[in-house]
Amino acid sequence: MKRIAFLLLAIHVTMLSGCKKDGGTNGGTTKIWDINPVTVSVTATDAQGNDLLNPQTPGALEVGKIKALYKGEEYACDEKLAASKAVLPRFYGLKTEKSALGICLLRFGELEGAQSYTNESVTIIWPDGSSDQISFNRDFRWKANGDPEIKEKWFLNGSEVSGKLVKIIK
Repeated sequence: MKRIAFLLLAIHVTMLSGCKKDGGTNGGTTKIWDINPVTVSVTATDAQGNDLLNPQTPGALEVGKIKALYKGEEYACDEKLAASKAVLPRFYGLKTEKSALGICLLRFGELEGAQSYTNESVTIIWPDGSSDQISFNRDFRWKANGDPEIKEKWFLNGSEVSGKLVKIIK
């Protein structure tokens, strides 16, 4: 019985010593961060603003014929429209997804969120053979206080775009 009590005490002390105090507002323990993965998100509309990735739109693109080129590999588009959820990075290539606002998106990823990227690019190859290059620079670092700092710039065919959602007019 003494041996079991000693063992439980040793485990309890070991568990307490595993938490590092940081004086922050997180109960005084080390912060644990879950960094969102990086995904390339693209909308495609015509000049009138019609969603060309939505199969119900007259004149919609043949989503199954859209491809992505990344690091010399070609990825065919998965035509299933899935709801979006935040998850740990899991590379799935190119797929379609419906946003919370009901907009159909092309999504490419997921890439590791807790790292930096320089001139990282994905080329979208459309059914008619044309293509668009989406690239980004991402500076990821840990600040002295233990918080992450992320700065990103996104580009469409070499021109900077605002935000992470790349809007393409076909």
